[in-house]
Amino acid sequence: MAKEKLERHGIIRELIREQRIVNQEELASMLHERGLAVAQATLSRDIKEMGISKLHDESGYYYSLSSNGPVVKPGLAGFNSSDSIVSVEFSRPVAVIKTHPGHANMIAATIDSRAMKEIAGTIAGDDTILLVIREGFSGDDLLKALGKLFRQIERKRLN
Repeated sequence: MAKEKLERHGIIRELIREQRIVNQEELASMLHERGLAVAQATLSRDIKEMGISKLHDESGYYYSLSSNGPVVKPGLAGFNSSDSIVSVEFSRPVAVIKTHPGHANMIAATIDSRAMKEIAGTIAGDDTILLVIREGFSGDDLLKALGKLFRQIERKRLN
């Protein structure tokens, strides 16, 4: 890892430990105040690499450092990704995955990291993921592929 990246990660860790940071814009602004100009794409990558997750409490969402250290595979540290999925529903050629609040991005990142042939793309919100199923594949094909990542996902199918 490059020296500047290590230093940036150290500053990000320090900021998140010391302050309640609610979004990337706020984090980027704090980094800028410390003399680091960071592109949004770089900051997103740093957040993923460092295993930073968004948590929710009565005051809203905020960034938190994973106690497990850097994430080797997105979405697999910090929470049980299988338990985070509430339901899966299909409306050809789309799958809608409902998650617990704040978990959709990590679940989608886990799915995206696998580059599954059954999926053309994903869009994630706070508690909902929209998956576009590639032509030639069915909902059953998608569920079988997702079953390799998320245990017992077939039990969460609504239709």
